[in-house]
Amino acid sequence: MTRIARFWLSVLFVCTAYPGGAAEATFEPQHLTVKPTIDPGANVFTTPSTVNGAGTIQVFNAADLRYKGSISSGAMAQMLLSRDGKIAYTASVYMKRVVYGEREMVLQIDDVPTLSVIKEIPLPPKIAMALSLEAMMGQSADGRYVYIQNATPATSVTVVDVISGNVTGEIPTPGCFGIYPSLEGDRFSTICGDGTFASFTLKANGASADRTQSKKIFDVDKDPIFMSAARAGADWVFISYHGNIYRVADSAPTIKLSDTYSVTAGVDGGWAPGGAQLVAYNRAHGVLFVGMHPNAREGSHKEAATEIWAYDLTGKKLLYRSPVDGVTALSASDAPAPVLYASKPRLLLRFEADPEAKFVLKKTHEAYNPGPYNEEIIWRP
Repeated sequence: MTRIARFWLSVLFVCTAYPGGAAEATFEPQHLTVKPTIDPGANVFTTPSTVNGAGTIQVFNAADLRYKGSISSGAMAQMLLSRDGKIAYTASVYMKRVVYGEREMVLQIDDVPTLSVIKEIPLPPKIAMALSLEAMMGQSADGRYVYIQNATPATSVTVVDVISGNVTGEIPTPGCFGIYPSLEGDRFSTICGDGTFASFTLKANGASADRTQSKKIFDVDKDPIFMSAARAGADWVFISYHGNIYRVADSAPTIKLSDTYSVTAGVDGGWAPGGAQLVAYNRAHGVLFVGMHPNAREGSHKEAATEIWAYDLTGKKLLYRSPVDGVTALSASDAPAPVLYASKPRLLLRFEADPEAKFVLKKTHEAYNPGPYNEEIIWRP
């Protein structure tokens, strides 16, 4: 039998088995709908570090990690949330050819309830194209200004007036990196490479700032600190590669050291902090959660946590050590019964901390979280 004969025999079989052919099959079109707003309630936001194209901020229900939706961004996005959790800011880069050619940097202002863009503000092509970290963006106490870290590689901070929608200025911060806003006024501080902190108080139009320099706070060679920090009352709390707490007060124009002490003193096993966003603070109890790894060595400060330590900042006491597996970032709720959120490659985890049992962690939920390495998590009520 020839190939043509076999073909027509197959057609005859189809027409006999299915009278009328496929044309008579009923086609039911699928109608897609979009919810006007996400479900109410507290949220958890994650920013996967995307380096080769567009990125997204993922939004999860804080109670059970049910996925709510996403906010689009460019590559290497840095995320900032308003204090009420209703506005999301992202500074990112859109690369026309990805590996070469033109790039456009923008600050996107998004409405969280509708996951929609409110406004885009063009930025100077200077923002730090880096992994997502909380200290890469900040906001003034009154919410008017957003501060964005630059690196060209010269360091500076772009100031954006989000009310008028304009870039007001660029503040040079030579030798210093990271943004830590004050609780009052239009001021932020930054960590400097000589172990000091520089503080910048904006002038009336936001185009320039007055600078002050602290005394030496830490030794950059013997005890360098992480950029990841937590606001504890009037202080910023930093932790060093060797597990030493540095509490610094920024209520005055110049930062001052409030206290310093070790979280690892008396603990065997060579334990040290590790990860990206490795500290989270529960305000209700004054407890700092820290991602820790054993057998620390030179260069191991980025290693994922195998334990999360609950540490009482007021009593300067280690409360509990909860085993975990490969955690790189943390965020904690402020509730009397704290909830801790942690990320590891491809997963977002939810833990409940028991204040009656020294804040031991119990995992309650986990959810798929796009991105091989999520550096930034933010909880908002």
